[in-house]
Amino acid sequence: MDVFGISPAQLTIIIGLILLSVETLLLGLSTIVLLAVGIAAIITGGLAWAGILPETFLSLVSATGIGAGIITALLWKPLKRLQQSKVEASNVHSDFMGLTFTLSSTLSAQDTPVYVKHSGIQWQLLLDPTSHDQVIPAGSTVKVVSVAVGKFTVQAC
Repeated sequence: MDVFGISPAQLTIIIGLILLSVETLLLGLSTIVLLAVGIAAIITGGLAWAGILPETFLSLVSATGIGAGIITALLWKPLKRLQQSKVEASNVHSDFMGLTFTLSSTLSAQDTPVYVKHSGIQWQLLLDPTSHDQVIPAGSTVKVVSVAVGKFTVQAC
């Protein structure tokens, strides 16, 4: 039985390559399903092409499904560990580092957040973790020591 002028084994390999291409290029290896099915389809197609598996629809689909289950079981823990690995904190260098502000209200770790407007953006001021017990009164000058999205970490000057 030839489909599109190619054998079912070749078609299975082509489907596996398409699934792997979609998984890697479009989804960035974010799902294990297409990865496992793509690898299993390529292996199944290779086994059928070599004559080890019969080139019937049922045997190709069954072998691909069983292979995908086995590949998923083998890759589950390593891929899970890869997702949970912590990214090392990078030392962000920014033009905002060293910037000074005069506080409009008291800043402490327990009080309501203090905000300052700079460059058209409302920035939340956070107290530096090394001085977490400290309270900086209103009117004091603080210096930016760390920058995150929408947040300046500051310490007293």
